[in-house]
Amino acid sequence: MVRKLPIVAVFGAGTALADERAGFARDVGRMVAALGAHLLTGAGFGVMAAAAEGFVSVAGRAGLSIGIVPRAPQGAFDEPNHDAGGQAYPNPFVEIAVHTPLPPRVGDWHRDPARNHVNVLTADAIVALPGGPGTHNELDMAAEYRGERDKPAAERRTILVGPAAEFSAEHRRMYLHTETLADAERHLRRILTARQSAPPLRSVS
Repeated sequence: MVRKLPIVAVFGAGTALADERAGFARDVGRMVAALGAHLLTGAGFGVMAAAAEGFVSVAGRAGLSIGIVPRAPQGAFDEPNHDAGGQAYPNPFVEIAVHTPLPPRVGDWHRDPARNHVNVLTADAIVALPGGPGTHNELDMAAEYRGERDKPAAERRTILVGPAAEFSAEHRRMYLHTETLADAERHLRRILTARQSAPPLRSVS
């Protein structure tokens, strides 16, 4: 039997989080599990690990915790990335680790492939928490692919969740923003329902 579940990506800071931020990211992961979706992260630490930890803590969930592992930026194709303290990806809460030969991000993402492309192209919906350059890069990409370019912010598959001041003005123009988990869940349900009923995209040559 073929069983397809939606994939919700959670993006955010890959560095150590304050307790309150880590708790919020775990709550986001639990929310994704309750929606009956797979969770997709970049397999690292910070928001990625906290969201995955919350996700896998939900008993009886339908989805799996998927981590897209980049290679170390200057390493061999089979050398996984690691955090500033030397911890290698994936974090312990990833159930399916997809190892790639791609660096986390690249300077010219319009031309050169990176791990962040896989994250963005795979997700049916995206929840972005505050983050650094990697998160900003994923948010730039998310409006370019999967038929998103010409859509208004309210119809895109990406939600910004967290204090407004921690997202750029450009990204706040591009996407819906909320500071509460309840609003994020409501928007996510709408996005997933709309994408499941939409016809498949066709490439135009």
